[in-house]
Amino acid sequence: MKTLLSIILCCLLTAATVFAGQDKAPLVLEAAGQQVTQKLEQLDDTLKKAAAELARTGLTGEVARKILADTCTTIGYAIDCSTVDPSGRMRTVEPARYRTFEGKDISAQPQVIKVKKTKKPVLSAVFRSVEGYDAVDAEYPVISPSGEFVGSVSVLFKPEKLLQETLAPLTAGLPVSVWVMEQGGRILYDPDRTQIGLNLFSSSRYRPYTSLIRLGREISGTQKGSGSYRFTDAASGKSVNKRAFWNTVALYDTPWRLVSVHPSMTPSGSNLTGKVETPAQGLMKLASTPGFQSALVSGSRKRIVAELRKLYESIPGIYSIQWVDPQSLNRFGYPAEHSLEQYDFHAGRAPSDREMIRIVEGRKPAELDAPLFEEQDGSFSFQPVSRGKDYLGMIYTIVLKKEP
Repeated sequence: MKTLLSIILCCLLTAATVFAGQDKAPLVLEAAGQQVTQKLEQLDDTLKKAAAELARTGLTGEVARKILADTCTTIGYAIDCSTVDPSGRMRTVEPARYRTFEGKDISAQPQVIKVKKTKKPVLSAVFRSVEGYDAVDAEYPVISPSGEFVGSVSVLFKPEKLLQETLAPLTAGLPVSVWVMEQGGRILYDPDRTQIGLNLFSSSRYRPYTSLIRLGREISGTQKGSGSYRFTDAASGKSVNKRAFWNTVALYDTPWRLVSVHPSMTPSGSNLTGKVETPAQGLMKLASTPGFQSALVSGSRKRIVAELRKLYESIPGIYSIQWVDPQSLNRFGYPAEHSLEQYDFHAGRAPSDREMIRIVEGRKPAELDAPLFEEQDGSFSFQPVSRGKDYLGMIYTIVLKKEP
């Protein structure tokens, strides 16, 4: 019988997932959903195994203590692991520094009540635990060989720790971020750690951002979709329009909303008139400019970005222009909000990464159509840059492909 997690994972793996407004799920959101789901499935599997072992050994004793210690080792983001008897008292707790909570009565906690009533595993919302943390609790029923409910095994953890170790490496160097929200509006994870724990619907921090709150209500009420809102950019301090896509992962019927966000900007040259160069023509001219070649040799970000910006502003329709060095490291680009930053294509985080490496190593002009991490598909134009015999990598432009 398929678990709810398996069903969700199958949905996330479907490349043609359709979002509100017929937008496709961004690559980064698909990957985020898959990886968080894998983490939750590992938690489920570990709890299931522990519950089966505790059903044979009982909730107390040295063997039970070892089972809990092993469970906490496997779930590296756990605060503690414990057994809870039918009366709602914590019987055995690991690791050792939390053993002082053995005997604590947690019978009033909703997840403890629910697991006893339903005899099914439960994932709580964030609550203030007796250990003194804002955390979530995954409870799995322990059923004796004779079918009797003898208690539960619990893993207490901070969701931001699980999500940080999963999502931060995934979005590193990308012009897109991912934040996570409980259905009730509490922010479980955000790259801006000052927002973790705030409630989107009640915190004074979000009160000025009515479009965000409005979209938040939609995110809360629907499993997947897309929309826009305005928010202050952390880097520039300016109010910017952001595109958001969301999807849902869940454990034990408790949903988390994963939201990918990137700045929405009008492509270059909207006001340009008359005859203008194509991106390929502009790239060829820039690649042959001695001053630009010298800037690449020096690695001067300021000089390189200045030249990329000139090209960006002289040709209409460019989403971004970027530089990837001979080692297939995408150094940076313009505008930064649409560019990869120190992104190594050898990491293989996108289906097109291998083709990007092939183009860089080929050292010839090239064209490529590929999906972007943040949203729709792009048309890439590549131009090699050399100074004398020294190959300096590729510069390339991205033009967004129009939806059919």
